[in-house]
Amino acid sequence: MTISLPDNLLGRSLRANVIPTVCNLRNMLEKLVSVKGDYAQLKPWEKRSYKSYQIEKIKNRILAAEPKQWKTIIREHILANRPSDFGASVIDIYLVAYVAETFGPEKQTFFKYAFDQGITDKVGSAQAIWQVGKGDGVYLDILNDDGTVKDWAFMKKWIEGK
Repeated sequence: MTISLPDNLLGRSLRANVIPTVCNLRNMLEKLVSVKGDYAQLKPWEKRSYKSYQIEKIKNRILAAEPKQWKTIIREHILANRPSDFGASVIDIYLVAYVAETFGPEKQTFFKYAFDQGITDKVGSAQAIWQVGKGDGVYLDILNDDGTVKDWAFMKKWIEGK
């Protein structure tokens, strides 16, 4: 199933507030569990990922779950909330997918898009957005390793708000 991805996600711009941070979701979840949910013990970059994903809303579910269940919990959480509720890390997944499916896969295409659209003019920032978006998307089984969509059923629900 292939669908056309809109250049915004239910009104959430792909070009505004795309703040690069290099912290992947899996590492943050592992750290959160290791500190028994104590947010204060997270590093600043882990806190940004925690806030971006609105983990506070599902923290108890994450802490009670086996690591293999985390993906399902996060995916359901993303679909149960509005894109505007989430921070940059979540939107980075969609942005990577949008560029890969609209303009072509791979990092070089993503960088060109990020520069051309004024998302960033710094290679390091483009790298951070690509790394988090692709990395978290692959971890959640939403994206393939080249940034293209792996799970079209998820993507369809996400763009339709269902």
